[in-house]
Order: sequence, then structure tokens, then C-alpha cells
Amino acid sequence: MGLSGIARGFEIGDVSVVAGRSGPELAQMVLSSVDHVNEFTEPTWREDRSDLYWCGWALACYQWHENKSFREIWNSISIRMMQKMYSTLHEADISKTVDMMNSMLLSSRKSPVQTLRLTRGMTQQELATAAHMSVSQLQRIEYGERKVENLSLKTALALAKALGVEVSELK
Repeated sequence: MGLSGIARGFEIGDVSVVAGRSGPELAQMVLSSVDHVNEFTEPTWREDRSDLYWCGWALACYQWHENKSFREIWNSISIRMMQKMYSTLHEADISKTVDMMNSMLLSSRKSPVQTLRLTRGMTQQELATAAHMSVSQLQRIEYGERKVENLSLKTALALAKALGVEVSELK
């Protein structure tokens, strides 16, 4: 848990943390409680919010609505997957996003690479380092956004070696 305890309050839906607070206001709460900083410049607001802003908002709404931990959600739904939903769902009622995310959670299953990694007790960082690849590249494979078949031979062999399996077992 973070030093401020605000992350935990946010995760459990503590209304004193999440009710009507913006990102800058939450950041100010964290900084005030951890660093005891009390002087901040006034935040500026833009009318056009980014796709990442929507993803954060949708994730918070989904987490609260379904009473799931962020870890549970992120095990099946990546930020890239949420960004792909932005164009069709950012102006829709949040219930449509909740329904879409529920169906993604139901249809998701661990990839062979993720299963092998977890079986070996490795973190994504550990496997990525052992396979000489970036964590984001490994995440795209585990989330099904990139297929093992499309990796270079060198990368596929390094990944298989790091997991102690043949390349064919990665599919």
C-alpha cells in the first residue's frame, strides 16, 4: 500500500477519496499527505479529455460497479484494449462499458506464455529480462494482442529458452 493510503481507499471505493475528485485533486491529496506540500498551482481544465483520461475514468467506474480489484481487472484487460474501446464507448452510458468489460473478462483466458510464466513463479519483468525483450512486448503477447507466431525467430527462441520449453509450446 502507498504511503498515503489513498490508493487503497480508491480501490475499496471509499467515497471520501473517489466522490467527485479529479485526477489533479487526488494527486494533491497524495502529495499533501506524503510530502506535506500544501501549496499548489491551480489546475487547468481542458474541454477535450484524452482517451487515457476516459480509460482511467471507465476503469474506476467498472472497478466500483463490479467490486473487482484493479489487479483482477488488469489480469485480463490491458490499457491498450481499453483504448480500443474509446472511439465507440466514450460517449455511451457507462453501463455499456461495464457490459463490454464483463464480456472481456468472461472470454479471457490465460495465454500459454502467461500460464508458463506463472507456473514458474516469474514476474513479467523477470521473464522479459531473461528473454531479452521489453515488458510491454511480453504484455502484448500475454494479453493476446500479439501472436507468438509473429515474433522473430530470435525472440521466440529466447522466450522459449527463458521458460524452459520448446517454441511450439508457446502457442
